[in-house]
Amino acid sequence: MNDKIVISICGAAGAGKSTLAKKLVKELGEDMASRIPGDYYLKSYNGEPLEDYMNTPFKYDWEMIQQVINTPIGLAAETPDFDFNKLLRINKTGGKPFTIRRYMIIDTMLPYPKSNYIFRMTAPEDLRLKNIKERDRAQKTNSARNWEKMEITAKELTSRKIRFNMELSAFNEFDVNVGKIIDYLK
Repeated sequence: MNDKIVISICGAAGAGKSTLAKKLVKELGEDMASRIPGDYYLKSYNGEPLEDYMNTPFKYDWEMIQQVINTPIGLAAETPDFDFNKLLRINKTGGKPFTIRRYMIIDTMLPYPKSNYIFRMTAPEDLRLKNIKERDRAQKTNSARNWEKMEITAKELTSRKIRFNMELSAFNEFDVNVGKIIDYLK
């Protein structure tokens, strides 16, 4: 039971990855599963011309995520503190807390490269943009202004040769998609 199973839930921005990951944790049991909110591990804007930065896919600090995954089961962890309006990492800690569990579920636009399982959430662009705008209102952020960069990142899912264990539709109820993942894992 010391080995971890890493599950990536990936997909374009606004497809429902975070909600699905949270519901999957609940279904597997919070004593067995934990969610790593992967967007906190985005690499910061580093001062290059903004136009150049905005015309490239988002990149993740996979090494930092690997360090978290290598932490022993049962220990507390936390994401970096990240300013999503400025696209800057404020600190290596101070973000969202979680506990290291047997099942580590990462939700990111691109899948974590060392995942045991990769599940892709799909949704049409209009629904995804609506979800992003609703999240911006609720969290007082302005992620929608980064829509083009998020879409460039989403295109990486089809341009790379990524083997998904399963593709899930946002048109399904979340409980249906969670059930499909659980059945697949069995």
